Amino acid sequence: MKKPIKIAVYTLVSLAICILVSLQLKSNKESNAQVAQMADISGEFYPVKAQLIKETKLTTKITTTGFLESETDLVVLSETRGTIKAIYKNKGNYVSAGEVIARVDDELLEAQLSATKAAYEQVQKEEKRFAKLLAENAVPSQQYEEIKLNLETTRAQYITARRQLEDTKIKAPVSGYIEEKFIEIGQFIGSGDEICNIIDPKNLKLKIFISEHNYKNIKLGQKIEINSSVYPENQFEGKVSFLSKKAGAGNSFDAEIKIKNTQNLLKPGMFVSANIMSEHDDEGIYIPRKAVNGSLKDACVYTIVKGKAVVRKITIGNAIDKQVQVLNGLKPGDKLIVEGNYSIFDGAVIKVID
Repeated sequence: MKKPIKIAVYTLVSLAICILVSLQLKSNKESNAQVAQMADISGEFYPVKAQLIKETKLTTKITTTGFLESETDLVVLSETRGTIKAIYKNKGNYVSAGEVIARVDDELLEAQLSATKAAYEQVQKEEKRFAKLLAENAVPSQQYEEIKLNLETTRAQYITARRQLEDTKIKAPVSGYIEEKFIEIGQFIGSGDEICNIIDPKNLKLKIFISEHNYKNIKLGQKIEINSSVYPENQFEGKVSFLSKKAGAGNSFDAEIKIKNTQNLLKPGMFVSANIMSEHDDEGIYIPRKAVNGSLKDACVYTIVKGKAVVRKITIGNAIDKQVQVLNGLKPGDKLIVEGNYSIFDGAVIKVID
């Protein structure tokens, strides 16, 4: 029973292998036919695409992602204690820096301010009177010094009472929109309690991380392209506003990008990508990776000399994205074959096509 099963399995496997080999041979035949057809367009030649070699500074694109934050995002805290008597700004309202958001009961503090002000003004009058008497040697200097000390004490009490009364008017420290409100009329609050959260959606920032390899190619003030999947047809712009001077975890450096949200489309919390165009300092010869035949350690390319393909051994330096740096083997002015190089041979007649 087992023997017939084994024979059936072997038969199926052999049939599958034959089918795969047949398909591969057919594919190779079709590919060779296409190349031959292209070569017959204008006689015996191989169609290729080429570029002129020149020394350039390589520009690469670094893409990183993150979540947008509001440049202004703070929670306003109370500097007084008491009962909320009035609320002038609510959730969603815009407030300017210094504008009153809410008011705390101030009746007792107003009375205290009046009392300290009256005491301060009274001591001021006494100080002036005793200064005249001292000039006439009518009072001892010690008594005048006591009056001066009392003047400073009452002045401090008056300033403190005035500040305490002013603190009952809870003001916005910055301009922006009230995103959250944590108080209600009649609520008792203490010093340090949260009043509201203010954000500025028109001035955004994006925190990113730059590898130590790319750090030297990023500059303060550099323009950055910002993209959002929510608005694929729109392109936004930012600028590098901060670069850390110290590497963190994974030998990466913190950086921040400021974004002027002039179109008012982006919102804090949105996920975006930042494309950083990085220009390398050193000039050199950079060619497409696809133009290289063989491995990077044993690389060669084809150049065009008098209408024929000429193989060149090259030495590869850095490989960055889809570009490789050529240290030896090519010079400015050479014509390099960048497409069609896998279908030709040394000495093949070629024709450059657009």
